[in-house]
Amino acid sequence: MNQNQFVHVGGWQEVTPNEVVMLQASVNYTILYFLNGKKSIVATPLKHLEVRFKAYNFFRTHKSFLINLNCVKIFKECDGTVQLSNNNEVEVSRRKRSEFKKILASLYFKGTAINAHK
Repeated sequence: MNQNQFVHVGGWQEVTPNEVVMLQASVNYTILYFLNGKKSIVATPLKHLEVRFKAYNFFRTHKSFLINLNCVKIFKECDGTVQLSNNNEVEVSRRKRSEFKKILASLYFKGTAINAHK
């Protein structure tokens, strides 16, 4: 997939997926967190953005979060949280943990190093 492609996130705004660390739901708005530390709020629900970002290696860890799997630093199995490259920690819901671990394992074997702490 071409990493220079843009994803429409609302209004006239488009973003490059590889620059987004995570997306957080906030009622009918979504907060986008970028690698450069900036944030942006868009009037598009997370469920709509999830469909648009799925092709770019994003995973819905919880009802409120969509994360860029390329930005995962550490997965802490003991409490089910993920530390991202911007040092934010995001919870992985219990029912999604096994799927998340399988996806992390497949990324790890493709050459993306991810630390898993128990």
